[in-house]
Amino acid sequence: MSQEPVSAVALTHQAIRSRESEPARARELLCAALAEDREYEPAWRWLAEVVTDDAERRFCLERAYRLTTDPATDRALKALRRVEGRPPAEVGHLVEPPRPGATARPRTSRFGPRRWVAVGLAALVLSGAVGVWSASGGEGGEPVHVALVAGLTGPGAVNSAHVERSLRMRLDEVNDAGGVQGHPVELLVYDDADRPDKARGIAEEIVREGRVLFVVGHGTSDTALAAAPVYRAAGIPAITPTASSPRITDHNDWYFRSMFGNRTQSDFLAVYAARVLGARTAAIAYADDESGQSAHEGFVTSFGAFGTVTAELPISDASLDGTVDALTRQDPAAPIVLAADEAHGAEVVERLREAGVTAPILGTASMGTQAFHDTLLAAERERGRPGLFTADLFLGTPLAPDSLSGPALVWAKDFEQRYGERPLWPAATARQALNVGLHAMRTGGLDYGRNRTDDRRRIRDALLSLKDKKNSFPALLGPLYFNPTGSAQMSVSFVTSDGTRLVSAPVQLTIYEPPSDEALRKGLANGTVVAVADRYLTRRQVVATGINLNEVRDLDSRDGTYFVDFFLWLKYTGDHVASDVTFVNAVKPDLKLGTPLRDVTEDGHTYRLYRVADRFKNSFDFRSFPFDRQHLDVLLQNRTRTADQVVYVTDKEILNQSPEDYLRSGTNAEADINAIPNWQAESARFFQRTVGSSDALGDALATGAATGVYYSQYTAEVQVARDVVPFLVKNLLPLILLIGVTYLSLFFKANDGAAPVSMGVTAILSTAVLLNNVTSQLPSVSYTVALEWGYYAFIFLAATCVLIAMLRKRLVSKGHTDAERTLTRTARIAYPAYVLAIVLTYVVAFT
Repeated sequence: MSQEPVSAVALTHQAIRSRESEPARARELLCAALAEDREYEPAWRWLAEVVTDDAERRFCLERAYRLTTDPATDRALKALRRVEGRPPAEVGHLVEPPRPGATARPRTSRFGPRRWVAVGLAALVLSGAVGVWSASGGEGGEPVHVALVAGLTGPGAVNSAHVERSLRMRLDEVNDAGGVQGHPVELLVYDDADRPDKARGIAEEIVREGRVLFVVGHGTSDTALAAAPVYRAAGIPAITPTASSPRITDHNDWYFRSMFGNRTQSDFLAVYAARVLGARTAAIAYADDESGQSAHEGFVTSFGAFGTVTAELPISDASLDGTVDALTRQDPAAPIVLAADEAHGAEVVERLREAGVTAPILGTASMGTQAFHDTLLAAERERGRPGLFTADLFLGTPLAPDSLSGPALVWAKDFEQRYGERPLWPAATARQALNVGLHAMRTGGLDYGRNRTDDRRRIRDALLSLKDKKNSFPALLGPLYFNPTGSAQMSVSFVTSDGTRLVSAPVQLTIYEPPSDEALRKGLANGTVVAVADRYLTRRQVVATGINLNEVRDLDSRDGTYFVDFFLWLKYTGDHVASDVTFVNAVKPDLKLGTPLRDVTEDGHTYRLYRVADRFKNSFDFRSFPFDRQHLDVLLQNRTRTADQVVYVTDKEILNQSPEDYLRSGTNAEADINAIPNWQAESARFFQRTVGSSDALGDALATGAATGVYYSQYTAEVQVARDVVPFLVKNLLPLILLIGVTYLSLFFKANDGAAPVSMGVTAILSTAVLLNNVTSQLPSVSYTVALEWGYYAFIFLAATCVLIAMLRKRLVSKGHTDAERTLTRTARIAYPAYVLAIVLTYVVAFT
């Protein structure tokens, strides 16, 4: 038998097999796996499962989450938010050592023992005060500064407002959590009004002020190009969230882009027009600015590999009539590409459609916003002709609203709750720009003020290190890393109109990173891979997915299982492999969809409806028990096709419903989905995410950043909360009686010391029994749940009453009656105050 190869993957598999029988051996194997590859996320995640110390567990979870943005890891980290991470001793050598500090020669102390006790007590009080101050949001470090430069009063003011809101929202979260390395982060906002001359002046002002560590901005290609030489000369890193011209980042390793650039966008538009729409000719109309011109140049070059660009027309106020007239004379079936801002783009679309042009229209990301779509919808309503302007419209965007991942969906909801409107895509790319800059600050080894020039260089170097998927940053829209010219390596999503909102087009393209030369040759030969410019693209099937929950029941908190009954429908074009799905968290590993209740295919569009009723499982967290909220998930993904081939997005029928409707049963509209006694269904949400591993998975031919396998996963998540009031009434009534009885022990005479002592000891023992009964319904956990702290607090209180009874008797026997009366009065007042403080603490923490 061949020996199993020694690799991080193999060692991790060995650890998983032995973790139940030999936990110490599993821990040793996982540490060995990390010694082989410290960036192997599954090893960190499994090590977090086998360590027994919460501080070590948090450290491992932080490392895992830094490598892969996983909602389950995020929830586990939130449960340990009050714990300071500490690396397990076995992986201490993988952690960057601290910088050496100044050392001083030892001196002989002149303090006696009493003075040392006094100093120790003072230090204890001081450290406690510092701890309370820190817990209440105090920040010890000097503030550090990040600049935002955007056209807050320019033509793109709406987008810029979303960018600023997104950054302020994120920095509030960062500073509430203690800032970056203990330093609060302050945002300095500058308005360049989308004017290049003003942009350069602001860049020079930022350099003169000398406070900023990095810049988020500018908002347009023209303003970013004007400011780029200034930042480069001063050594200040900048990250633009919205400017798409490749000339901004070309030959400038101080400027980065947190979205795709126009070269990538042009490649996607060309392949979409040629291979998805089947066009041999196309026309392009472009704005007469840097963004429009670079998009025009890129599209002409990219489409030249597939056909002919028959018209290249500028868009401006002066040329608009001539441009529209020329476009109406083009081949009526040939697609028209528009590279313009929202206002000009909307006017061109309206005038073309009113002139009878029915050709498909493709738009760049500058038009791929809900605001642009709303403008066209308003024009349709005004004319009373639905679909006149929005039909056959395909818009590129970094953010398709129906395919948000779990974290992005939460962010979008929080943004809407805070600002009263859904975020536009620039808000998402701006958050990515800020987050990747903060990530560079955390990982770059900064001095924070002692040498700002070096700190900026370290941030730049940390950004440059994000060079492939394996060395990526887990950002809002997926793994973020930069291509050699400084743009985020990400695909362009295409959205179209459903008459109400923008939704993902049924066919998408994605960047293809070949795992091997043989796979690339085969893909090019069979047409599944398309070569364009210096990249490869492949077609991705989009499956509009809907889940209508019927019932959730039979929750077993000890083994983390539950029963879910639901309808599932899939809508797609293309072959039926899209409906070959597996439920990755089903109790039965072979659970299948079975025969569809409905199966309709018309004009290449398929609709399939299924009903699924079975048991599923999830990892529950009981740290807040009995105030805990649990997530009952149903996770599905394709059995054979990866995320490059098929992606599951939320169907418009789900998007059109209100969140309250998600909790109504699909089989009985008068009933809700919850059939779990003593639990309440609070919310349901549906989202997609990409899961997988960047490891080679044993493929000896896999090379570079393209290794690993990733799948599109669709999640239905029901959040349930325990019905706390009946639970507390049932389980805390005996404890309340014990609290009252123990309080009575303080009213006995001091000479009757035996009775209060007996009452206190009995209360302690009874409380231990009650606690065991309450927690017996929980699985074996290695942490203290919320309710246990209340019981421990009472045990401490009862033990204190015993000590007070003994002390009172001794004081009386020694003749210190005044001291005994003072102690008694103090205890009788402090007892209810202590109980009230504990109750208030629970109220504040869990309501």
